[in-house]
Amino acid sequence: MKHFWCIFIFVAIIWSNGNNHDVKHTIIKHKGESIECYIDSMGYEFLYFTLVDSVDRDSLKIKDIYYTFSDLNRVFHYSWSFKENVRRVENRSGYLYTIHGDTIAFIDIAFYNDMIMPEIFLKKNQGKSAFISMFDIEKIETDYSIMSYSVKRGFLLSFYTFIVMTLFEIYGDWDKEKRMIPQFWSEFDDLVPMISIVGLRETGVTYQSFTSIIPITVLGSMAYDVMMDKNKFYFNPIYKENNFGRNMYIFSLKNILNNQIRGILYKVEATKYGGKSIGWLRKRIN
Repeated sequence: MKHFWCIFIFVAIIWSNGNNHDVKHTIIKHKGESIECYIDSMGYEFLYFTLVDSVDRDSLKIKDIYYTFSDLNRVFHYSWSFKENVRRVENRSGYLYTIHGDTIAFIDIAFYNDMIMPEIFLKKNQGKSAFISMFDIEKIETDYSIMSYSVKRGFLLSFYTFIVMTLFEIYGDWDKEKRMIPQFWSEFDDLVPMISIVGLRETGVTYQSFTSIIPITVLGSMAYDVMMDKNKFYFNPIYKENNFGRNMYIFSLKNILNNQIRGILYKVEATKYGGKSIGWLRKRIN
């Protein structure tokens, strides 16, 4: 009988304190807004949660979330932008700022992909290094070697602009009464530089425009990133009310298209016949 009452009292204590043992999560948005909550579930498009000190269920689109972690210092979910920012920071020098107000100079940095108790390795100098919890970091400021991404984006912008404008030019000059091959050859002459050895005596006017626009877009892209502090990467706001110094979202047309395709496949796979078809394709691919 004594054993029965001991078990009863133990269960009653656990039951009464059950709410105090719920794992609390913090949602960080791309601009640094933070939400303290208890996560209920996560679907393909939405994250469902209950705010702290509330009983009402709420939701947030997953695409609006930078990353989410629990009070057990475990990352629950992270976005593509978070992963890409981490990749861009790695193997660079700079300064790390903690939420406690410390500033640490480093000559190399590496992130560990383990999102259970995530740590960052800092090489301070040739003979000194340290591990720091990701949750103690306010921001990381890298050197300006990060501008390599600005150069790449500026070049691609000029290249895609060149392709689109060339297609519009071909479409505008197209003559249905003329043969196709001579018209294409005429446009080809405009696209290439002077190469006398193959008979091209003049540089094409379209080529001249292309070589002029490249440095303009590259320098413009670099200037924009300098003004927007793109060498600063934020992880945790110092205070709940504070936002990041900049938006940590990274625009990627490729990533957007991939998400759209995955969304379509997810909806198709949810149907009876779609699930069988996609399942069969995956088995064939694997």
